Amino acid sequence: MLKRSPWIERARALVPTQWVRDARMVLDGLAGRSPPPFFSTAPSPRPAALLGARSLRVAAVTRETHDAISLTLVDPSGAPIHYRPGQFFTLALRLGGEVLRRAYSASLPMEAASPPGSVRVTIKRVAGGRVSQHLNDRAAAGDLLDVFGPSGSFVVEGSPATLVLIGGGSGVTPLVAIARDALARLPDTRVFVLIGNRSAADILFRDELAALSEAHPARCTLRHVLDAAPPDWTGGVGRLDAATAARELAAMPIEGPAEYLVCGPEPMMDAVRGALLARGVAAASIREERFSSPAAHAAVDAGGDVAVTVVVGGRRYEVVNRAHETVLESALGQRVPAPYSCTMGGCGACRMKLREGAVTLEEPNCLTADERSQGYVLTCIGRATRPSVLEVERS
Repeated sequence: MLKRSPWIERARALVPTQWVRDARMVLDGLAGRSPPPFFSTAPSPRPAALLGARSLRVAAVTRETHDAISLTLVDPSGAPIHYRPGQFFTLALRLGGEVLRRAYSASLPMEAASPPGSVRVTIKRVAGGRVSQHLNDRAAAGDLLDVFGPSGSFVVEGSPATLVLIGGGSGVTPLVAIARDALARLPDTRVFVLIGNRSAADILFRDELAALSEAHPARCTLRHVLDAAPPDWTGGVGRLDAATAARELAAMPIEGPAEYLVCGPEPMMDAVRGALLARGVAAASIREERFSSPAAHAAVDAGGDVAVTVVVGGRRYEVVNRAHETVLESALGQRVPAPYSCTMGGCGACRMKLREGAVTLEEPNCLTADERSQGYVLTCIGRATRPSVLEVERS
């Protein structure tokens, strides 16, 4: 091997790289060799998965309605994706230099997933929704997505005698998974399904729900309500408000105690809750799943930066909760290993105990009255209004 003299190496260092490249191109041209490209044409490597996320591949894209798709997600390693009917997954997309997280429910129970071990999540286009519009327009088989979860407690516990599932629009997504699971797994449970939509073209999983009702005529009662019904429509008519919900529920042969699971737009859910309470249904028997885009809530102005101490695993981290940032956003930006999943107040993964100070929360969220009374807050939708101490309690 030829050993170069040190003075030659020093001389080479003084020659501009561009001169060397130009000279090489001239010599290659004289010799009849094609010069290499200035820039590599190889595709850029995919950024590493976000901390705590699982990289899942899109195995299939299914067009459900004119403004909704389902993505079948699989783990490239072949490992099964475990979840319970009613739970959701948070998809994190890098768009326009930002990481945007949105939560989407599984619309099939694990046992019905195809291929086995996959999960199907359903995304309805939202006006102005960057993530939902991107996925509806551009999602394709083979895409890799950063996914958190499963998350959420909107699940059926035990073996209730009666389940009443009430949804509006895309709120049917977790309910169809719950209905399929209950009818397959709980032979003594009756299932009533009431779904509201704007028009017949907007009904998600219309055929799947009809097939469930036909397969279990003695155990499954299905009812659709449309704002604008066609002339041959045989279901309910009208917006699914308190009056319509009361009328439809009164016509259903619901006997004895029942569990009510409600999911959909907030005005619809508030109206349904009012109708149920007016019927004498105990508040403890009503379960709700609320999802809304973070942009739908005006940011709570904390009035400036606030000092916050975050305790994780017994270690204390000093954080500045920046104005117009949540505690979680500030903590993650300052390299604190704070737990989180959905970042929308719907799963409870970021729950911390408020030891000192004050934190305001966006509403609604998944905290129960008991959790609130014990001083728990959700850092993903919480902002400190004065110096505070927050602790992740050890499990």
